[in-house]
This record gives sequence, C-alpha cells and structure tokens, in this order.
Amino acid sequence: MTTGNLQASDLWKRAIPGTGLFSRDRMNNIFNLSRQLVATNRLDILLDSIARHAVEILQVKFSRIITLEPDGSLVSQAQHFAQALPHLAVERLRGLSISLPVYRQAVNGRTPVLLRRDEAGLTFRERTELGLDIVESLYLIPLRVDAEGLGVLALGDSWMTTREPSEEERLRLAMLIADQAASAVYRVRLSNRLKEAQLETVLALAKTIEARDTYTGGHSDRMTQLAVQTAERMNCSYEEVQAIRWASLLHDIGKISIPDEVLHKPGALDLQEWDLVKSHPQKGAEIILMASNLEHVAVLVLAHHEKYDGSGYPYGLEKQRIPLGARILAVVDAYSAMTDGRVYRKPISHSEAIDELRRCAGTHFDPLVVEVFIGLFA
Repeated sequence: MTTGNLQASDLWKRAIPGTGLFSRDRMNNIFNLSRQLVATNRLDILLDSIARHAVEILQVKFSRIITLEPDGSLVSQAQHFAQALPHLAVERLRGLSISLPVYRQAVNGRTPVLLRRDEAGLTFRERTELGLDIVESLYLIPLRVDAEGLGVLALGDSWMTTREPSEEERLRLAMLIADQAASAVYRVRLSNRLKEAQLETVLALAKTIEARDTYTGGHSDRMTQLAVQTAERMNCSYEEVQAIRWASLLHDIGKISIPDEVLHKPGALDLQEWDLVKSHPQKGAEIILMASNLEHVAVLVLAHHEKYDGSGYPYGLEKQRIPLGARILAVVDAYSAMTDGRVYRKPISHSEAIDELRRCAGTHFDPLVVEVFIGLFA
C-alpha cells in the first residue's frame, strides 16, 4: 500500500475495471471524496468525510473509523449512518463500545474480518455490542500503511446479499476506501510530528528568554490561554487557532537579541535603546523561520505590535491589513502587560486594564477584538 492519495480515476478503474456498474451519483461521490482528501490536513474533517462517503458509495447501513492511538488505545474517530436507518437504531449504533477484542484483532490483522449475526462463537452480549442485532453482518477492514496498523474501518450491512455491483467488487472498493482512511491518518500524523519537532526547536529557544527574563516566559504562558479563547470566540479555524497559540508562546522570542541592560532597564529608554526593543518582532519572525517552516506563525509574531490606526511597528499596517491573529495578540499582550506590570511600571487592576482597552479601541486595537476579549470576563 502507498501513503499517497489515490486519484478519483484510480478508484474508479481499480474498483470496477471496464464496467459501468456504478450510477452517476455514486461516481460523483468517488470524485468528491478524492477532492476532499487533499483539501485539508484536519484529521477529524478527513475521517468524517471518509465515513460519510463510505456509506454513500458502498450503500451500507453504517460506517465507523477507529484509530489506534500512540498510547495503544482505540478511539472511535468518525461515524456515519444511512438515512433509512430509524432514529433509535442510529442512537444504539452511535453508542456501541469498541472494547471488544475483535477490534484490536482487526487492527493487528492484514485481511478483513467478516462477522455475521449467526456467528457461532459470538455470545448474545457480543452480538449486541457489535450492532449485529441491527445489521446482519459487520466487516472490519484494517487500516495499514506498510507494516504499521493504524486502525480499522467498520462497515455494517448485509454483506451476505449479492448486489449490483457484485459483493466482491463492493469489498474491493471498501478496501480502497480503507486505504484512503489509512493514508489520511498516516499523512496527518506525520505532518503533525514534523510540526511538533519544529515547534519544539523554537520553544527551546524561547526557554532561553525565560531564563534571562522570568517575566517574559510567564507572560507568554498567561496570554496564550486568553488569545486562544478569543480566537475561538471569533470563529477562527482550527489552523488559525493553532497559529495563534504558537505565536502567543513565541511572540517575544526576538528579545533574545536585546542586551540585558536594555531588557531590564527600570527607567525610560533612549532612542537607540527603543529602536532595539522595536526590532524584536522582526528578529522573532526571523528566528522562527530559521528554525522551522512555520511561516504562518512568523507572520503573526512580526505584526503583533502593529496598531489598528497604522501607528504601530515595524511596518505601520492598519485595520484589516494586520492579520487577525496579530490583532488578537495585540489586545491580549496589552492586557497582560498592564495587569502583570513591567520592571519599569507597576501592574494595574483588571478593571483599569479593561477601561484602557476600551479607550484605545479603534486607535491601538481592533474594536471587534476588544469587544470579544472583554466578553471573556463577562
């Protein structure tokens, strides 16, 4: 098995070569599945799409995708049910346990496992927990990439009944869909591992700042939670929220280039010292790009001191020209700085900081971001 995605035409040709047994709707479903598999790296979206298309393409009663997690546990990631199934049957199937040993056996196996309602070795309880009181048979198809077992695709239906296309062809297509699910799991996990390794490299650098300035490290940790909550309330995508999370942790990493006597100076900075401080967004973005390919994070770090009215730095961007993530960071950073205090300024109260954010909404800060952020404390 390969780890790349099959094209829709490959699915079509390999499933039923030289025949016209599929309807136009079913063929469209195959093409739609192929397109969606390359449209996102969100594993939940990918597996939901695969589970839904498995039901529609194979015309089964239900599908379920179970993954083997790094800690050895099995997790039900996605389920889909045929529209014709009664509501009570769907609720029963939705709540099925995956604790039975047969699921782990299927994950570790290399060939599909067929379980029928009249299976001699099954107890009444096992039949019920497998959903065989609702469907006549259950196919458990391993999700594998080379020798690695990643999970199982469970398909509930009447697999003993001959249909058009024939049962052999339907199973062949089911195995191709299982290959797609395995490829999706493998690809996303590999991508996440690479990103985590890159991020760990950058975070290791950030620890250097924390060692020099305990305020900076604690400040980053505190503002991360508030920034993520604000982003989620503003309906940012999963990818946007993750970028904001990482940028919150790394926004002050550029201060590694600022001498201690400037970073810890208790009084006012002179112009040369201020220029050094103002360079930290650019330095931070450069460090992130040198240590990783997290360009989307570097952009937010670069712009987190831009102001809504264009008076910020380093480029004087204004309004929507400032990335939304950077506008969120600006508000949260300012609130954290006011309530935590600085070496040269005592902290102020929460209510005073909120009043200051309101006063500066429309000049320093995006008014909508300020409104959403304040709503976190309502």
